[in-house]
Amino acid sequence: MAFRELECTQGVRGYETANRTFVQKGGKRLLAWALRSPPARCRRCGSRDVRAYPHRVRTLAGLPAGRCPVRFLVPVRKIICRRCGNAAYERVPFAARKNARITRALARTILALAREMSMSAIAAHFGVSWRTVRDTIEDGLRKRYRKRDFSRVRNLGIDELHVFAREQPSRRYVTVVRDVDSGEVLEVARGKGVAALRRFARKIAPFRDRIRTVSLDMASSYASWASDTLPDATVVIDRFHVVKAMNDRVDKARRRVVARVSAETAQRLKGHRYLFLRNREDLSRKEESRLAKALETPECAVLAEVHLYKERLRSLYASAATLAEAAPLFDEWLRGAAASGVPELESAAKTFTRHRDGILAWWRTSGRNNASTEGFNRRIRGLLATAYGFHDYPFLRLRIFDLGEPNPIKG
Repeated sequence: MAFRELECTQGVRGYETANRTFVQKGGKRLLAWALRSPPARCRRCGSRDVRAYPHRVRTLAGLPAGRCPVRFLVPVRKIICRRCGNAAYERVPFAARKNARITRALARTILALAREMSMSAIAAHFGVSWRTVRDTIEDGLRKRYRKRDFSRVRNLGIDELHVFAREQPSRRYVTVVRDVDSGEVLEVARGKGVAALRRFARKIAPFRDRIRTVSLDMASSYASWASDTLPDATVVIDRFHVVKAMNDRVDKARRRVVARVSAETAQRLKGHRYLFLRNREDLSRKEESRLAKALETPECAVLAEVHLYKERLRSLYASAATLAEAAPLFDEWLRGAAASGVPELESAAKTFTRHRDGILAWWRTSGRNNASTEGFNRRIRGLLATAYGFHDYPFLRLRIFDLGEPNPIKG
């Protein structure tokens, strides 16, 4: 192959072919491509007045020639400059990284194929190790997500996800910050709360005047962080978290009631958990009939009341179109729940009262919500399930950044 063809097809510049031979390795036939080094020069001053001593031969995997794997045998020399006295080993300019075992051309191809193929499939296709493919993807993602552009961000979504069950309590969570409008991941931090967002606060500081809303859950630490870091932004407790918090109370009331009723009633309530939690309009006729019978049971009066308040809260979101309509209805809901005498409703009223402004901000911001972030969390859990867990947090962090793209790489 001519020098120009080698440069165009494999991205090898500055080297010429010494010889090519086919060899058998591991039951496969591959093309061993020996290269001849270019004239030596000093890396520091560029002088050609140097002494070159052979050091070793590096083997780099290149793009296959048809179905035949290609391995480049690249001589590496130690260069000592007579002009400046610098002594250093040659760098291979077409290597993917400093100590990589593949060429840049192959690395770019691996990154492109990672959108469609798994890492193990890519490794088998090119005849390289899984670790080589994984390191190549990590290096490419690190370069791609080294910097994030915050200039166009207007609405933030913040949420944490429990990932590492066996770590220390402060390191079991991962906090994810996203651009609610574009879905782009802006920050992935270990831990949760103010401490986890300390670095992101420094990054967003030059653009904080442009942030309009911050959508989050009812964790007080995030609300305090938002008010301190982004004083001009409106903190929005989105609908998803409010309804989820109420569903948690319904489930807690159900468990409490089942633990106290007779064995016969407990048996009748068995298998009804999701009937109490699902949206009323999503139930089939049969399921609605089963739910009605359960709620009419005298021993379930407390559970029926909690379920009624859950449905009232949902209907408030569905019927109230403006803040002026929602505020009095929500305050009435809070008063009724606080005076109900039911522990679960009293707990919900206390929590919602503490976050009243953030909850009502949902109507003030025309329904701004963080539901997409919750959906994104499910994608992260899917990533963890596919990979059977991650033991390398930096790589997991990069993969989460990439999940925010329209076509993320596969596991």
